[in-house]
Amino acid sequence: MNPSYSYDPDLYEPASAAARGFCSQHGQDSAADGTCTGEAVVSFRDIHGRWQSGCSQALEQLVERGEIEPFGQGA
Repeated sequence: MNPSYSYDPDLYEPASAAARGFCSQHGQDSAADGTCTGEAVVSFRDIHGRWQSGCSQALEQLVERGEIEPFGQGA
């Protein structure tokens, strides 16, 4: 299980969706269809070790699946 951290735009490639404050877990298009709140609130490493950003819904989903620790537990 990977730790979760407060969203930090400096962790991402410049001009990426994550660096611009969007949820990279769901992708920008998901905000339009309601499956994502759109705004990144958490930063975490995915199973491949890459930094990802997540909205509040992604955070809940990832914690439920045991992929990341509850918010702030890794800090």
